[in-house]
Amino acid sequence: MIYRIAALFLVFWLVFSAAATSEEKNISITGAVVALQRSKTESGTMELPSFADLAEIYMVRVDHWSQPRKEKYIIVEYIHHTGFISHEQFDKTLWRFDVHQASPEQSKDCFSWMARGPSFLPTAFGAKGELPNPKELPCFLTTKRPIPVSPTLTTH
Repeated sequence: MIYRIAALFLVFWLVFSAAATSEEKNISITGAVVALQRSKTESGTMELPSFADLAEIYMVRVDHWSQPRKEKYIIVEYIHHTGFISHEQFDKTLWRFDVHQASPEQSKDCFSWMARGPSFLPTAFGAKGELPNPKELPCFLTTKRPIPVSPTLTTH
């Protein structure tokens, strides 16, 4: 009887730990940054309270998900303490991001940055069409620098 209880406990622990781990798994996306949270005269970064970290907010058009997802546009909050990517690079490059979806609490933080910060400035990829309302998009987080996939001249 005690072995059955222990086995049942082990099964429940494995199921719940796997579910918790899958929520934090990184998802790889490939796409174009269609807008940056900044004005033409400022960098659009926000200083975080811990050790000079910076947060940059991007609106990304997702062209490919590593896992089945349906969202075409997302918000990516990139937290770092490294150099900035120039606006010109966003105008001509497709990027790969390794992100994870923000928890409800983290999403509140993500949207609070948008409420306090400047509006979104379209890149060349976002300038030709109407962009979605950023407050209606899901927020994803990353601390890894986006990786250029390919420079391109097409802007969808």
